[in-house]
Amino acid sequence: MLWYLVGILADAGATGLVTGTAAATGVLLTVVLAAANLLRRVVTPAELRVTRRLMRERTRRTGVPRHRDPDAAGRARPRAPTATLAVA
Repeated sequence: MLWYLVGILADAGATGLVTGTAAATGVLLTVVLAAANLLRRVVTPAELRVTRRLMRERTRRTGVPRHRDPDAAGRARPRAPTATLAVA
């Protein structure tokens, strides 16, 4: 069986092998992209997609503070534990 396959591939020649490989790769790529597109639509409906706006609304609801500038006026600077606390 193996030698039969080798004989067929040898008769095809280099050009035939390259053409066949390119065609098979193109078909495989098309199938993978179509499957990924279908799965994405099935798994993540439009209502469940997370957007920037939704993330901002969630952070406002949960009360997560913004930590953009720790040195801003009126904001206490976070400190690391001192050596005396580390010993205890």
